[in-house]
Amino acid sequence: MLLGSWIGVRLLSPDSNPKLLFSAAVCFFSFDFIRALLITLLFRYEATTTHVSTTTGILSRRRNEVPLARIQHVEVRQTFLQRLLSCGSIGLTAADGVPVSWSWVDDPNRLANVLRTAITAASRGTDTNDAPIETSSPALSPVSPLLQSQNMAHSFRTIGLVGGIGAGKSAVASILADLGYLVFDADKDAKAALDRPDVRGFLISWWGSQIVGSDGKVDRRAVGEIIFAKPEERRKLEALVHPIVRADRTSQIATARRDGCAGVVIDAPLLFEAGSDADCDAVLFVDAPYEHRLRRVLGRGWSADELDRREAAQLSLAEKRRRSSIVIVNDADLATLRERVHQALSSLDCSSQSTTHEA
Repeated sequence: MLLGSWIGVRLLSPDSNPKLLFSAAVCFFSFDFIRALLITLLFRYEATTTHVSTTTGILSRRRNEVPLARIQHVEVRQTFLQRLLSCGSIGLTAADGVPVSWSWVDDPNRLANVLRTAITAASRGTDTNDAPIETSSPALSPVSPLLQSQNMAHSFRTIGLVGGIGAGKSAVASILADLGYLVFDADKDAKAALDRPDVRGFLISWWGSQIVGSDGKVDRRAVGEIIFAKPEERRKLEALVHPIVRADRTSQIATARRDGCAGVVIDAPLLFEAGSDADCDAVLFVDAPYEHRLRRVLGRGWSADELDRREAAQLSLAEKRRRSSIVIVNDADLATLRERVHQALSSLDCSSQSTTHEA
């Protein structure tokens, strides 16, 4: 901790006298240590599947409790020293503005995901047992792993996300991320896989060095021109990249389950083509009128012909829709879309049938 304090002061004032630096670091360390010690002695934090609370005081105790269903925002804050110690603060804001603040908790991002999952369950009324999620005093050093309620662990699911180009899949993914889901962007993962040395070697052997840019990385635009012009080349590339992406994703899903996420979302235009729908508990199809989608892709610099060409290279929208569990129509504002996503999740909670619903 003292070394971390010295480094922090050194970064703020690199030209200072070493003795003054050390003295400032000692003061900084002492202040944070005493502050954290007082917090540890004076505060106790508790979360169950129905509420969160803060208990303060030693001789005189005061308890502030807020139902999970009323919490609208979860914020994680970390100072430089807290990042070094993997600690931080969590701020919870209720619908009526009542704040709950937890300071110096261990692994705050992980705990925030657990809380978001519980908040989502409570807001949908899917959890009625007052089971403990995690109970601990604030931490000056790492504490035991966070505990999850059995109900939360049981609710973990993998959701596939498909739809037309420009339909708003990213907006739906962002809403699900706010609800505690870990989102996998298949396009980004596939692009990252292209820069692996072994993958780059295969691509050069297939298509020549012209697919490598001046920075030494794969020129994705050049690759795109090849695979969209020749379906057989696209299938060859998919056969190379998809197993890599899927293996990485499987490992991260296991970690997300262990860390208490509500679930994971696989945002993949080629979800069905890659066979990734077999890994999903449900598939959401994001639908939007063609004119809405065209307007969005025009903003990306595409043309109508480019939109049609790219969609023609994928499974038809009608087939994707038919094979999906729920259709979410995105033809209004963001607030309406958010409500429809909540309705879709409620439908998944209430039904295990494989028929297609519309939200």
